Amino acid sequence: MRGISIGMDVADIDTPALCLDIEAVEANIKRMADYARDRSVRLRPHAKTHKSPALAHMQLEAGAVGITCAKLGEAEVMAAAGIKDILIANQIIGAPKIARLVNLAAYTRVMVAVDDAANVADLDAAAGVKGVRLRILIEVDIGMNRCGAAPGQPVLDLAREIVASPGLRFEGVMGYEGHTIFLEDVNERMERTEAAMQLLTDSAELLRREGIPVEIVSAGGTGTYFITGAHPGITELQVGSYITMDSQYGGLERIDFAYGLTLRASVISTRGDDLAITDAGLKAVTRDFGLPLAIDPPGWQLTALAEEHGFLSRTDGPRLRPGDKVTIVPNHGCTTINLHDNYCVIRRGVLEAVWPVAARGRTY
Repeated sequence: MRGISIGMDVADIDTPALCLDIEAVEANIKRMADYARDRSVRLRPHAKTHKSPALAHMQLEAGAVGITCAKLGEAEVMAAAGIKDILIANQIIGAPKIARLVNLAAYTRVMVAVDDAANVADLDAAAGVKGVRLRILIEVDIGMNRCGAAPGQPVLDLAREIVASPGLRFEGVMGYEGHTIFLEDVNERMERTEAAMQLLTDSAELLRREGIPVEIVSAGGTGTYFITGAHPGITELQVGSYITMDSQYGGLERIDFAYGLTLRASVISTRGDDLAITDAGLKAVTRDFGLPLAIDPPGWQLTALAEEHGFLSRTDGPRLRPGDKVTIVPNHGCTTINLHDNYCVIRRGVLEAVWPVAARGRTY
């Protein structure tokens, strides 16, 4: 990586640079692992956030039973790094991707989500040709109105199709309460998340009453982990952003993980004492949920992002001049990380390692 050497001070790293405070990351991993252990719920963290086998291995060493991925390409990266138990929490559609999926199943314990009987038939046929038995979860739409079978009878009908398919192994159900995770009122967040979880666990119980074993009931997001993980019948958590955190989650009540991910940027121009322009724009940090948070030096606020530039406005901070460095917390870590090739891994202000964002761009 250009402009850096191991052991250098973080202040000397060339910018823009995506940095991991590895001590904060380690503390976040431990905190979530301890929570899951205390609640007797399994942890299967979502690698779509960090896209890093190194971080995934740290989560596994802390007690996670496996890793969740959003895309088949991410799962292939994780498998190549020696991770065997992988959930792809998404539908895999079409012959080219299904061929890759069953090949992956030949040397990993991969699971995949389904919500459609025709897709079940395609997966079964491909698994039979390959000579593997593919693990399956039914995704249940618990209120997000994205993917998923409707709760209740449609889930039962689909489960019967899976159980009757010799190339498939039915493992359970999953849902995502993405419509509740960012609710600022914690009581509303709890109420609506509990209602979503009840739809999921009721569907699982319906299958069991009909003689279909359900081993896995999987859900969870960073904004709702303490609700979902405590709901009776939930067996696995798919939380992702907690490991690095971002300012969107950091502003929520009862979400107290440390900021482990920052973007270092340099001031390249100023207009008087109250406006500073940085070298980190939309190609270095995203604004999916709003503008990122400037934290160092204090007293400056990020007010706009252009393609190559960030705009900082002074509230009561120190004077900035070209060459000064600023530290920014991304508003959305998942999409910001995907813009970068590498992490600068920082421990106590010193560059300890450079890790590739190995699953960057694996949208296929």
